[in-house]
Amino acid sequence: MANAAQRLFYRIFGPEKQGHLLPRWIFLRALGLIYFSAFYSLLFQIRGLIGPDGVLPAQKYLAAVARSFPGWERFWFVSSLFWFSSGNHMLMAVTIAGLIASLLVVANVWPRMTLFICFLCFLSFVTAAGDFSNYQSDGMLLEAGFISLFFAPRGLWPGLGTTTPPSSAGLFLLQWE
Repeated sequence: MANAAQRLFYRIFGPEKQGHLLPRWIFLRALGLIYFSAFYSLLFQIRGLIGPDGVLPAQKYLAAVARSFPGWERFWFVSSLFWFSSGNHMLMAVTIAGLIASLLVVANVWPRMTLFICFLCFLSFVTAAGDFSNYQSDGMLLEAGFISLFFAPRGLWPGLGTTTPPSSAGLFLLQWE
């Protein structure tokens, strides 16, 4: 019985056997370009949207969340780097970090880490932006970015990632999305 469970677990979470190395490589470059597009547009808009003098300042929103959810619950409700600071400098720093990380994804430099940075920076914006991030495309980019953390190859310069083929579960979840 244990052997059957091990085989099933390996079949679901083990390496995908049909050889999707090149499609994975292309998909991850495209995802990096999509992240770049999102961060590039935020570069010119984020201060006017959620900056201290913006339309819906993140500082006020986060203060209201902190009053409603004392302690660590607030970090679960609004998972954002903007808890540390939501001033213009921090808004721009997170956006620029996302831009740089997205370019590194396109350049195939340490894909898992750079995708994580893109995901974290974009999640910070989406959770703190309120009405400005209620679009389905924002949620879909977060979903694809999160699943891609498990889909991307390991290593600093992985090339096509022949040593770490994509997992069957990661491929299925991305196709399902």
